[in-house]
Amino acid sequence: MSRKLSALAYRQLPFAEARTVTELAKLAADAEKNALPQVFDNPTPFTVNSVAVQAARKGRPVARVYIRDRAAQYLAPYEFGGLQYLGAKPANLVPVGASANQYGNLPRNAIRKYMGRPDVFMGPVKTKHGTIYGVWQRPFLREGATDISKSVRQRKKLRGRHALAADVNTTGRLRLLVEFRAPVETKKRLRFGERTEAVVLANLNRVFGRELARAIASAR
Repeated sequence: MSRKLSALAYRQLPFAEARTVTELAKLAADAEKNALPQVFDNPTPFTVNSVAVQAARKGRPVARVYIRDRAAQYLAPYEFGGLQYLGAKPANLVPVGASANQYGNLPRNAIRKYMGRPDVFMGPVKTKHGTIYGVWQRPFLREGATDISKSVRQRKKLRGRHALAADVNTTGRLRLLVEFRAPVETKKRLRFGERTEAVVLANLNRVFGRELARAIASAR
């Protein structure tokens, strides 16, 4: 293509190339962000905004679409396969009876707050589904308790001292608040590389023509 350009257009080619690949990278980044909610249920803004672009420069027409380091650690298994990445967490912390935030995750410091309650403990419990390790809440009413009015007063006192999303447990049995699950092999796939390549190929001619015209029009 460059051999068919006029002298003026040829001189402006490096600018057009750099702008073209940068704009293509931006289009690809937008496509990657839009695809994340299709792969994961309600991904956090941190995950979505981890998709970034490194712009090209004149003389080096290379732009990069990438995921920032922190998010890349836990997203990589969904691109390349492998076990879930848990980082410093001892296990995959799954809210069961505990309140989750709008993204389905435990709020920050939730475990620490729960462990500050006198009716909560952490450990394994044998159930009909097997032994489950997690954060458990003891039942508030002990077997044989009959003083309901006293129970209500104690419950209000406990609620006032430990204002958490999970209230006192009146089910009469242990309640699982947070389950500790081992990491599993990922099944979902981001297809990050495939998607970016498809966006570039679909838009290359259009974007290059537009950016070359702009570069020629702005030439001094």
